[in-house]
Amino acid sequence: MSFKRKPPPGNVRRVISLGKNFSGVTTNKQGHLVQFESEQERKLILLLERDPTVSDYRSQPETIQFLNAEGRQRRYTPDFQVWRTEGCIEWHEVTVASRREARGSLQEREMAARAVCEQRGWCYLVHTDETLPAGYEYANLDFLAAFRAESFADTTSQSWWLAHLSAQDKVHPMQVLAQVEINREQGTLFNSLYHLLWYGVVQMDWQQPLIWCGDFHPEARIWLSKPLAADLPKRSSPQPGRPA
Repeated sequence: MSFKRKPPPGNVRRVISLGKNFSGVTTNKQGHLVQFESEQERKLILLLERDPTVSDYRSQPETIQFLNAEGRQRRYTPDFQVWRTEGCIEWHEVTVASRREARGSLQEREMAARAVCEQRGWCYLVHTDETLPAGYEYANLDFLAAFRAESFADTTSQSWWLAHLSAQDKVHPMQVLAQVEINREQGTLFNSLYHLLWYGVVQMDWQQPLIWCGDFHPEARIWLSKPLAADLPKRSSPQPGRPA
C-alpha cells in the first residue's frame, strides 16, 4: 500500500523510499497504519507489537523545531510515539550506531527531543542496529508475527496445548503433536501454537531457531512458564488521553 499524497492518519509525514531502503506500511495492534523506512524500524515495530506493556504506537508522530550549535533552525520528526498501558508516553528513534557516533547533527536532535520529552514528562529512547534483534531472534519474530491476529486464537486448540504442556518440561513441538493423528485439525494446532508463542503463553528460546527448512528445528523446545497458563492473549484496549 502506498501513500503518494498523504501519510497515514496520525502521521505528520510519509516515509521516503530511496530505492535502497526497506520501507513500507503495516497495521499495528490497535488497527492503526504505521510506517517504517528501514529494516531496523520494522524490528522495533515487531518488539512493540509483542510487548504487552505497549497499548498503542504511531509512526512519524510530530515534528519539532530547534536551534543547532550554529544557531540555525532545524526540524526533527521522531520515528515513533509509544503509549504504555500504565500511562507513560515515549518517543522512539531508530538509527545506525556508527552514523550516530559520527554525525553531530544526530546528537543535537536527540538533545532537542530529550528536552521536549522532559518538559512534557515523557521519555526518549534511541535504538540502533546494535541493540535491536538480529539473527535467530529476528527470524523468530518475523515468522511468528504472522500469527498474532485473533483469527489464530482458537480456544479449543489453545486449551489442547495448555493441557498437553502442563505436565511437560521443555519439549520438542513434534513430540507433543505426535499424540494427534495427522489430519486437517493439526493445521489449527500449529497456528494456535504460533499464536501462543507470540504472546508468551507458551515459552521458547528466542535466541535459538524455531523453524528450519520448513519444519521445526531439531533443537527447538517449548514449555509453559507456569503450571497453569490460563491468561490467554488479549488485545490491548485504547487508553484515555490519546487519539483512537
